[in-house]
Amino acid sequence: MFIDFHTHHDLKSPDLINLQTLHVTPELQAEELPNICSLGLHPWFIQLETWEAAWSNLVNLAKLSQIVAIGECGLDRNIDLSLETQISIFQRHIELAESLQKPLVIHCVRAFSELIALKKDTKSTVPWIIHGFNKKEEVFQQLLKHDFYFSFGGAILSDRSPILQAITTIPNGRFLLETDDRTDISIKQIYDRAAALRHVSLETLQTQLIETYHQLTRLS
Repeated sequence: MFIDFHTHHDLKSPDLINLQTLHVTPELQAEELPNICSLGLHPWFIQLETWEAAWSNLVNLAKLSQIVAIGECGLDRNIDLSLETQISIFQRHIELAESLQKPLVIHCVRAFSELIALKKDTKSTVPWIIHGFNKKEEVFQQLLKHDFYFSFGGAILSDRSPILQAITTIPNGRFLLETDDRTDISIKQIYDRAAALRHVSLETLQTQLIETYHQLTRLS
């Protein structure tokens, strides 16, 4: 069994757990949701005129059993939306995840110090999972120290990726794998590469990540 922990594509296969991530709009209906998914307000797509209506919709939808995580949500210094506004909306996601006891799937660009500060200040008890992580070893170690989890994607296929050391050394139970929005790669390619880097068999890695997925989502 493969687990694609973060994808924007609706793929179906008997040997795949496909955790599709959707950005919530005011119009999104429960009937439109896949059988298993993650919901949040992505900072890229937040519109000041409509985000509160979208948020109210998210609060209602997030209670559904097929919603196993909250997000993606987070902080991004590379967009026009002010960081202050982003932090305010992200704090709502933290509170929602905490109230439902569902993990947070986080998008973070150039705001890791703020992210760590929020984690410390809120004393959140649910897992915080940084998706698509592809930063230097120093950032990785700092986040690991503060009990973050990680989802690694296509970056691990590159021999020049800054996270090769991270995927090699990260403890079992602290990471999952993903394809994100890429259609040119498969989750099996990501698994094969991760298994090779960690010097374990594909079957061993599959077993370990299934256990991690169940642990983080509290699903059996």
